[in-house]
Amino acid sequence: MSQIDNPPSLDENHSHSQIVKRIPRYAQVLELGCGDGSMSRLLRERCQAHIIGIDHDPESAWRAQPYCDYVFTEDLDDPHSLDALEGEKFDVVTLIDVLEHLKHPRALLQRLKPLLLDEGQVLLSVPNVAHASVRLELLNGHFDYEKAGILDGTHLKFFTLKSIQTLLANSGYVASDVDYTWHDLPDEVIAHYLRSAGMEPTAQALAKFHEPEAIAYQFIISAMPDTLALPEQTSGVGKALKPMDASWRSWGRVHTELAQAQAELERVYATRSWQMLRRGATAWRSIQSRFTLG
Repeated sequence: MSQIDNPPSLDENHSHSQIVKRIPRYAQVLELGCGDGSMSRLLRERCQAHIIGIDHDPESAWRAQPYCDYVFTEDLDDPHSLDALEGEKFDVVTLIDVLEHLKHPRALLQRLKPLLLDEGQVLLSVPNVAHASVRLELLNGHFDYEKAGILDGTHLKFFTLKSIQTLLANSGYVASDVDYTWHDLPDEVIAHYLRSAGMEPTAQALAKFHEPEAIAYQFIISAMPDTLALPEQTSGVGKALKPMDASWRSWGRVHTELAQAQAELERVYATRSWQMLRRGATAWRSIQSRFTLG
């Protein structure tokens, strides 16, 4: 293997950072959709992981070779795409922005279970089609594919939090941990789209677009086969979202307090007493300025 340069620093609000911190040191990793090896490089440097990479694009797979123990090219929708790994066992299988590109993601998830060690896990990220930006576009009657991002033109599937949890549950997995990367939109942007749709950007309406499942850009999920789950973990659907709940409680409390304070100020500004006080203050400043100039 060629020597690897020091990797760039990780942004905590990035799927790669979220995935890397969940992988134990010296783990045996199967990286599905390894691309050009960007993530493989981080796994090698940060976790000293042993990596087998798979990608559908031969050129990308070739570029990932310096960072993996072995790389090969497969179409993950092919039911025989993992046959070469029969008998192999992994601590972690990563699916970083992969499932949304597949015709049959459930079939792939089911084929992965025999490849996991007893305490093995699948780590995945998927874009959130219920992000505020998509909701606002739909309010205005648009659903336009893009070159990259949530509405990437190569995406075959779209997921909300509930639908990805349902997919995992139907594939025989339990979501043991759910997190997210986030991208919050400014109030003025939200207000613009709401007005374009003929809606009033009230404080309550704006707050809906700052809820956790609206600011979540990608969901980061750790999952394991349900035969290994604890008794209380009988289903991946409806899993408590502790990071999101904490975020919403914090954001919702602040947002509510700000909205209440703003409403109170508007009531004060509208009173006759305040208007008289403002006129008095203006007159006093005028008198002061005359004495100062004199």
